[in-house]
Amino acid sequence: MAEQEREVRALIAVDPSEYSKKAVIQSAKFAKKTGVKLTLLHVIEDTVSYKEIPDTWVHQQKAKKAQALLDELKKLAEEHGAKDVDTKIAVGPVAEEIVRIAEEENYDYIVVGTRGMSGLKRLLIGSVAEKVVLHAHCPVVVVR
Repeated sequence: MAEQEREVRALIAVDPSEYSKKAVIQSAKFAKKTGVKLTLLHVIEDTVSYKEIPDTWVHQQKAKKAQALLDELKKLAEEHGAKDVDTKIAVGPVAEEIVRIAEEENYDYIVVGTRGMSGLKRLLIGSVAEKVVLHAHCPVVVVR
């Protein structure tokens, strides 16, 4: 009996940077050619992970901004050929949330944009992309 094909799904981690826009555009172009289903994820940075967005004024304001960003990037993805793009907001440590969601929801790969910092700056600040690459259960595509 032939195995039923499962839809390939990519989790695209986004923020307001130009690097995220590049990651969305590249992912959309790839999705157009391959049919990969995209989900755009924005993580509201917090020291604690939440399953739902807390009902505080600060979190609600950040969620509004996040949704506006996701709406803009979804439109950008669709303009570059992606079909049926989903969006998602999470709250918590950014790299941890990206990795957790990708694993719990069984994404096939993760896409992140990066500035490509090096040396002391990367050591002091840390890199979300680097942490995701080190801890993800699946392949990670890093777009510069």
